[in-house]
Amino acid sequence: MEIIELQVEDECADVLEFLAPALPTLPLNALRRLVARGHCRVDGKRVDHLCRPRRGQTVTLELPETPIVRYKPEKMDLDVLYEDAHALAINKPPGISVIPDPTSLDARLINGMLYYVQNESRFPSQRIHIVHRLDKDTTGALLVAKDVAMARHLSTAFEERRVLKLYQAVVRGEVATEEGEVDLPIAQDTRGRMRIRARKGRPAQSRYRVAERFRGFTLVEVRPLTGRQHQVRLHLSGIGHPLAVDPLYGGKEAVYLSELKRGYRRKADRPESPIIARLTLHASRLELDLPADERLVVDAPPPRDFERLLATLRKYAALHQP
Repeated sequence: MEIIELQVEDECADVLEFLAPALPTLPLNALRRLVARGHCRVDGKRVDHLCRPRRGQTVTLELPETPIVRYKPEKMDLDVLYEDAHALAINKPPGISVIPDPTSLDARLINGMLYYVQNESRFPSQRIHIVHRLDKDTTGALLVAKDVAMARHLSTAFEERRVLKLYQAVVRGEVATEEGEVDLPIAQDTRGRMRIRARKGRPAQSRYRVAERFRGFTLVEVRPLTGRQHQVRLHLSGIGHPLAVDPLYGGKEAVYLSELKRGYRRKADRPESPIIARLTLHASRLELDLPADERLVVDAPPPRDFERLLATLRKYAALHQP
């Protein structure tokens, strides 16, 4: 077991607010769990999260031998959408997890953001705090906090549904109505998968509107009113229109030109490359109030593969074509 000893030099609101900047390589959730499980002492006495260390005291943290994600700042090309002294928003790329997988402990995205705020930012910080997440293959607006106070404000805003979230989704089939609301409860199924359950599920609501129609596909804008895991994917699948690419919830593994272009001929000497082979879902906007009553609006442009899919649909699957 590793023992970390820290001296308190300045007053702080509580022990987590003291530990977070002092140990920037450890996630806030990990610190919170360690304190809750009795691994934190102040001057030799076990404390909980309400403890407020005083100047001159010694804070001791015990790190058990079980693996804990440790952040390691690494340079990464980030598309920064917004930044101030307390928060950072990026346009998350596809194929990378926000929360490290417990089996691989892969924290590449967090490491990249941590490097940025420590070395490249106009508003430097020692750490970041994750307050919401996007699926590994979902792109778009991701907002993180740079200090504990902002992390609490943003987490509360998400929990209390005071954040407007908009998604762009390319779905299979031609959605019949121009707009609608989905009210389908969601429950945990097997690991990594959720399920619509009318009786045992937690309430979940989403609103959608059609943005553009194609032959066999539809571009919809979705606003989730609640924040359940995989909510947008499940609700779209629940109304009979799964994401164009989403094998977990009824979509296919990829979209190919041969699906869209009439008379398409595959080349015999090599397999057909997909237009897109990841979730056709993009978090296009976040909108919320910051602590100073300033309204923050973050817009995230779609990535190239999403734009390429839309361009191909407009070219080969436009409804006006014969």
